[in-house]
Amino acid sequence: MNLLTAASPVLLVIVGLVVCLFGYRLLRFTLGLAGFAVGAALGLTLAGLIPNASQVFTIVVAVVLGIVTAVVATLLYKVGVFLFGAGAGVLAASIVVSAAGWHYPILIRLLSGIAGGVLTLVLERPLVSVLSALAGSWGVVFGAFRLLGWWHVTSGAPFAQSRLGLAVACWLLLGLIGAGVQLRAGGKHRKERG
Repeated sequence: MNLLTAASPVLLVIVGLVVCLFGYRLLRFTLGLAGFAVGAALGLTLAGLIPNASQVFTIVVAVVLGIVTAVVATLLYKVGVFLFGAGAGVLAASIVVSAAGWHYPILIRLLSGIAGGVLTLVLERPLVSVLSALAGSWGVVFGAFRLLGWWHVTSGAPFAQSRLGLAVACWLLLGLIGAGVQLRAGGKHRKERG
């Protein structure tokens, strides 16, 4: 394992832990990451619609849109909160659509993204805390499993079936811990102000 292959999982673990435990306290950072992820996913989708698009073109479109949406999400607070919730909605819909094999997956993802964004605007503090804890914990699990050699990105099957349950259990446990830490910190902050 060379330095470049090791750096990516280590970075995922570090950034994942920060977002998991301090996502709401470092809201601008979290919103920037969420904005980048949503923009990059949108860029990959749009570039994928272009016939015979090269891999380099697809990556450039994803990175450019990711950077633009990260800047917008960081500078325009409510847009960032909406994008954060929208990304969570699309992710949840993608998991359900993949598992269920439903038709019209793009429409379902789009509607779920809009619903997630609106809901996050309405219930900002608790939802951003919980969603950032879950997103950060997924980064930790993904990075840690890659470091251990248990997650092979190029193989098409990310986990051996025997490790899928372990990954989900680690993700949910760490996500619950992170959400608890963030919500407790938010409660203390409100008491200190009141």
